[in-house]
Amino acid sequence: MAGKDVPLMDPERSLGHGSASALSATLDQAWQQVLERVSSESLMGLALPGRAHKPIQVRPAFAVLHPAAEPELRRRVQGLVECLNQLVRQYPADRALQDFLAVPAPLHRWIMMEPAPELLSVDYCRLDLLGSTLDTVRVLECNPSSPGGVISSGMLNRFWRTSKLGATLAEWAPHAAPFEGDDWFARWLLRFGRDHMVPRDLRRIALFHSHESTKFELDQARRQLTRCGRKVVETEPCDVDAVEDVRLGYLKYIPLDPEEVRRWDRFCARLVEGTLVVPNPLGQRWVSENKLCLAVLSDPRFRRLFGGANVDCLDALVPYSRKLGDGVECDEVIDGRERLVLKAPYSFHGRDVLIGAEQDARSWARAVRDPRRQGWLVQEHVQAASVETHDGTYLHDVVVPVLEGKVIGYSARMNSGPLLNSAQGGGAYAIFSPHSLDGVT
Repeated sequence: MAGKDVPLMDPERSLGHGSASALSATLDQAWQQVLERVSSESLMGLALPGRAHKPIQVRPAFAVLHPAAEPELRRRVQGLVECLNQLVRQYPADRALQDFLAVPAPLHRWIMMEPAPELLSVDYCRLDLLGSTLDTVRVLECNPSSPGGVISSGMLNRFWRTSKLGATLAEWAPHAAPFEGDDWFARWLLRFGRDHMVPRDLRRIALFHSHESTKFELDQARRQLTRCGRKVVETEPCDVDAVEDVRLGYLKYIPLDPEEVRRWDRFCARLVEGTLVVPNPLGQRWVSENKLCLAVLSDPRFRRLFGGANVDCLDALVPYSRKLGDGVECDEVIDGRERLVLKAPYSFHGRDVLIGAEQDARSWARAVRDPRRQGWLVQEHVQAASVETHDGTYLHDVVVPVLEGKVIGYSARMNSGPLLNSAQGGGAYAIFSPHSLDGVT
């Protein structure tokens, strides 16, 4: 469909500050009810190291996707994830792709030991998009690691549905998204274990994380698994021998320092030999979390990887993305300061992101020419949509989690500045689908 005139959000089914709706008077009461649930359920926002954790910020606003935009957005997102699957499957056999992604040696070593790369798929993935219409929305990042934010977003949607605006939401968005269920993550993980030959009577499950991992995310996953009758143990990958009897787990993070993986030999060996099963292990995780995957999806040199399937989804969703020094040179990036962004291949929480339009020309040129940034992702700057709330105008993204190839919900993060990541002080903006989602949970 032609999407240039279709807004992502339905203006007739969205509420915020200044909404010309009789429902606006009820919005504040409903918001207070949501805040009470956030507090009682201990939903915490992300925080950078050294900062105190606070309850997740929720503002009095929510939106329903436009009924004409949502099905096409869903199709494009699912098509893009299938292209990501193709990329992951071909990495072990494609030397040009290996050279381009430059996966650090401690990670690459284990990816190359994958016994059946042709069967790999990104089982869980969260796509972060910017844009205000179907024609302008673009994907900026793929995250196959942390499900905590998605669990929290689903809970927030559920809180809004049980607030004073519940009857309105039942009319506007009558089908609860799969991620709004209170045990979707646990049921998926257990099903994944059964499908990968983990014994059905298994009672202990491991959550593998670093000592710096966000505790509230682990707490939400633990609660779901406990409600399903499982005993949960938390440990670091380097201590996997302490849970030798555990056959099923979840690896929450990718190490900021790849050298840490050199202490994971036993953990990685168990994944390769199949005595430990986790979703998105090794190849899926360490390839698809590399931000240079966006350059692969955008650069014409790599269209050969996808065999024509879903290429229209790439053309529609992936912004101009290139690798600095291999696809675009420094001078071109320096000249394109106003329209480009520079990102480190492996980074998170909004760190190591340089927005050209926010840099003066001299600082930008110095940053681009810094040898340490050779090989970084160069990406088109995409304009975020905005929403009015009680305390001002906020920019927001659209977050789309995909489980086993299917979209399971929608949410958004908002902030007063251009970095929307929750760790940078952003809040939550509830987004609902007007249509039933063909979820897999």
